[in-house]
Amino acid sequence: MHDDRAALGARIRAIRRGHRVTVRALADSAGLSPAFISQIENGKANASFDALRKIASSLGLTFAELFDTSTPSSGKVLRRAERPQLPTGDGVRNFSITRPPVGDVEVAVSEYEPGAFSGGPDYTHGNSREVVVILKGRFSFELGGETFLMEPGDSLDFRTNVAHMITNVGTEKGEALWVVSPPSLPHQP
Repeated sequence: MHDDRAALGARIRAIRRGHRVTVRALADSAGLSPAFISQIENGKANASFDALRKIASSLGLTFAELFDTSTPSSGKVLRRAERPQLPTGDGVRNFSITRPPVGDVEVAVSEYEPGAFSGGPDYTHGNSREVVVILKGRFSFELGGETFLMEPGDSLDFRTNVAHMITNVGTEKGEALWVVSPPSLPHQP
């Protein structure tokens, strides 16, 4: 039993470090104490199912993925219908197109209903490099006080510690591709 606890703790630590997230940031995101996260990672504490679900969600994983020890291989196709859906806001659907755990880059696609947005005037996350590419639709992108009108094929790169917000200003569902390196938590493009 202790070996299982130690293995799970080591996996959580490896995923957290792969996302370049501190113990404190994970604890804050999961609503747990940093000391408890540290004890879990070191195999010294049993975590409840609720705590593990919070940790998994904060790491961008499903509960089942937290226990999946298989290593994703390169060259494995991820079908559109199989993309894991990430936490989203109203009118926005985010889908991961990289298989977790991802160490150095995260790629996601977001679908936006007309008028839907994500981010906000004060929204930042981490200090990563992020690139957005508009695949479909027409968007307004606010970045650090500037506004850019973006259409299919347009891209923008920026640091995630600069306030940003994207809004579908078109009349049809829009789609954007996001690349974040290294992944930053929480990721809600």
